[in-house]
Amino acid sequence: MFRIFKSLLPILAITTAVGIWFIHSSPATSAQWQPITQAPKALVQQFQRDIRSDNEAPDIAGTQFLKVQTKNQTVPLYLIDTSSTLRSQRRPSFCGRAGCLFLGYIQQQGSNPFRQVTSGYLNPFLPPGTEKVTVTSNIRSGLPCLQFKQMSHDRFDSQLTTVTYCFNGNTYMQQ
Repeated sequence: MFRIFKSLLPILAITTAVGIWFIHSSPATSAQWQPITQAPKALVQQFQRDIRSDNEAPDIAGTQFLKVQTKNQTVPLYLIDTSSTLRSQRRPSFCGRAGCLFLGYIQQQGSNPFRQVTSGYLNPFLPPGTEKVTVTSNIRSGLPCLQFKQMSHDRFDSQLTTVTYCFNGNTYMQQ
């Protein structure tokens, strides 16, 4: 019996190593954020229309986007994070006391090819290695739920909190 186990040991080790590699290299939720200049042109135009105030458009050069397309998702979800933008004296900033502007869009048919489905402000200052947003495998109304990690607003006891938002067919709502 020990000889049989001993002969299977190398196969077991290789199988385990391949399984661990496969799990850690899965691209399901680890897509890379990219500069907004690489986003679809219609998305950038809709984003600029949404943020324009008093005929003055903020500088979006440092803005990043993430295209989310998971298994069983009906349409791509585009997330836009403005926390990398720099404050300029000539242009308004996306960041303030509440955090930095964070938006989500989906593609649709019609004259406006992108529709905003989520927006809010996220604190860009998190513990090292902490992702602000995680795309989950839980699909609701055709889109994945999102988990946001943020520091609590308690002045005396800052703790990392996680809040989940899911799509209800129209917009993302806190669960």
